[in-house]
Amino acid sequence: MHYEYFDCQIHNGTAAVSLQGLGSPPLAELCDEFIDLMLRLQDDDTVRVILIREGDQYFDQTPDLDRIAQGKCDGEEFSSLTPDLDIARKIVTIIQEIAKPVVAAARGSVRESGFGFYLAADIHLASTSASFTAPDLSRGLMPDWGLTATLPRLLGPSRTLELIWSRRTINAEEAGQIGLVDRVIEDEAWEEELAAFVERLSNLPQPAVQLTKLAVQQALHLDMTSMLAYEYEAQQQCWNSQETREGMAAFMAGRNPEFTRSPLEEEE
Repeated sequence: MHYEYFDCQIHNGTAAVSLQGLGSPPLAELCDEFIDLMLRLQDDDTVRVILIREGDQYFDQTPDLDRIAQGKCDGEEFSSLTPDLDIARKIVTIIQEIAKPVVAAARGSVRESGFGFYLAADIHLASTSASFTAPDLSRGLMPDWGLTATLPRLLGPSRTLELIWSRRTINAEEAGQIGLVDRVIEDEAWEEELAAFVERLSNLPQPAVQLTKLAVQQALHLDMTSMLAYEYEAQQQCWNSQETREGMAAFMAGRNPEFTRSPLEEEE
């Protein structure tokens, strides 16, 4: 797979997607490539986990602010902004809806549109050198890219407002303390721990991984009775899958499981 703004390397079940290119790429072109790439990875049975990490650039994708500001000052209608909002919706939605686990890993600056891009993933890892800055409200537009959903769920309402309204940059240590990132990794151990984490994910029975992702997403909207019903149905899907059979057999034999078939393929 060849893309202008992304590099994708698939190895041992992990698709490592790196951001490429100098400067801030046009978001419309980046979006088209990213959607195509994610759909390909979703359909690729050799891919069990998707890792989005920095390559030539950090998670600091920036909308064309000069164009947006000029349009507003020239009296353009709100419709001139909708293509940018549609890009955000498409990228955040596909990350949320893809069945496979998506891990975002940051070592540098996370800001502007890149902030929402990073937080759309299922798991957020950061090295001790990473930093995080919310979008600037002084331009008169509120945060988008799903930040008004993800930040309150991670930080709570008041911390979300403080972070957005102050627009102060926080370091990785504080981000870990307040729950903005799930794990902070020392720079010296970054590659080793990142590889170990995605390797573990790729070696788990995928029916359990994928159905757990869906369960956690639904838990924010459903009551306990509904979640118990979901667990019953999902557990049955796990039970009937070949990968669960292999996981149980490996457990009984005291060995590592070996997965060779499509993750959700049922036993005959």
